[in-house]
Amino acid sequence: MIAIVLVLGVSNLLFGEIVPAGGGFGWDGVTYADMVRRLGSMISDGQLSRYYSQRVLPSLIVRTMLEVSGADFSDQNIIRSFELLNLLALVLGAIIWKRMADLLSIGPGGLWIGFASLFLNYFATKHLMYYPVLTDGVALLVNLLLLWLFLEKRPLLLFVVTIAGSFVWQLTGLYGALLLISLNLKLPNAENVQLPATTSDWKRNDRQLRAIRLFMAIAVAAISISVLASLSTAITKGSAVHELAIFLTGAPSLMVIVLALWILIGPVLLSRCPLGVFADVPLRFFLLAGAGLLIPQIASTAISNPDVPNPSGVLYVLKLIIFPLTGRGKFLMPFLAATLLWGPAVLLVMLRWQDVSTELRKVGLGPVGIVAATLPLVLVTESRFILGAWPCLVLGLALVLDRAGTSKIFGYLFAIMTILSAQFWLRFNVAPWEGNDYADLTEFPKQMFFLHYGPWMGWPAYLVQLPLVLLAAYLLWIAMRAKKPSVSIERD
Repeated sequence: MIAIVLVLGVSNLLFGEIVPAGGGFGWDGVTYADMVRRLGSMISDGQLSRYYSQRVLPSLIVRTMLEVSGADFSDQNIIRSFELLNLLALVLGAIIWKRMADLLSIGPGGLWIGFASLFLNYFATKHLMYYPVLTDGVALLVNLLLLWLFLEKRPLLLFVVTIAGSFVWQLTGLYGALLLISLNLKLPNAENVQLPATTSDWKRNDRQLRAIRLFMAIAVAAISISVLASLSTAITKGSAVHELAIFLTGAPSLMVIVLALWILIGPVLLSRCPLGVFADVPLRFFLLAGAGLLIPQIASTAISNPDVPNPSGVLYVLKLIIFPLTGRGKFLMPFLAATLLWGPAVLLVMLRWQDVSTELRKVGLGPVGIVAATLPLVLVTESRFILGAWPCLVLGLALVLDRAGTSKIFGYLFAIMTILSAQFWLRFNVAPWEGNDYADLTEFPKQMFFLHYGPWMGWPAYLVQLPLVLLAAYLLWIAMRAKKPSVSIERD
């Protein structure tokens, strides 16, 4: 596995392409490169926003690499250092994945499916090397570390990684707090609670019926408040029809996510006294979780200037969940964009969602909380946003397929789809980029890159890729139903 990651990474270093935007830095990368060169002066002069103050660690690592090696801070050296940092993150991530698989006794099939889902997708083999001056590679490593330390039950190291990771990826503090609180937390039989499958089953269980009604009422209320607030503003601007069209386009995907959340956390809510178990959490874990949340917030507030505009924020992202940046008529874009970025494992997770949810509940409430907190972000359609939950989802999928066993047909099909979707073999810079870096993103040649990202995917790319992804999902479903191996190994 390490050899595969190294071969792909070194090949990209020697022969790979670099995004033309920003002189090779990309869009956000211009700021990260600036932080490498003069982070101290940015802080002292009040030029650092709250958003970027929570992503300073990779730039500090790159600066240290350049200083130790004696290299100057040229554009090429900064880009190359980020490439090497991303490659190191992938290698360390592969090692951590193997350790997690060994810890949970995952067999060879699940081990390799998990490895391919994490390190042989478009994100790892193309995105990180084509657009290297980002924090994404280090963020993947941080989230793998958090999950591994949770499984190893190492609270102090988990706390340290939470603090450090909060300066790589904004949600790391939340993820670390969830894992720390639930480190030794178990809900008895939560993974075995069966959700009713028919209307008559619901009627026979009044408690479950009340729970789902309350859950749906909360979801509908939250969505309605966001819709009414946006539409009232849009009416004054004369854009209500446009906003409503965007909402209706995203509504089917939104309903799927609400249902998926219920399947994931419904059995937890239906378990006996789900909140009472927190009384068994040691006080030191609450203190570590609180400190893991507060310390990075205090530090980022101290080094940032609140008057500097942020390129993103909580309210902005929440609106995009309800009103995605995919225009009108591009239905199912969240799932299409996620599949393009993360590979066929996304389709498998969706096809086996109930089983994946069950396995995650067995692993612990921390991973369940991470997935539940992150899952709505898939609706934004920029699928990098679910990076924090991806290791948890892959772990759940690997456990499911390892337990069930897979056929040779499935293995061959998954391997072929993985190679095709990774697109490390595809050339993006087939023609010079002209004009402003922010212009004509849905047009050739910039669309060669942006057709992989929902907010900027043009109609031709959408109309071609959606049927292919739906066909891939159907083929995987058929392959999973093929004859399984006659002998399987049972895990404890």
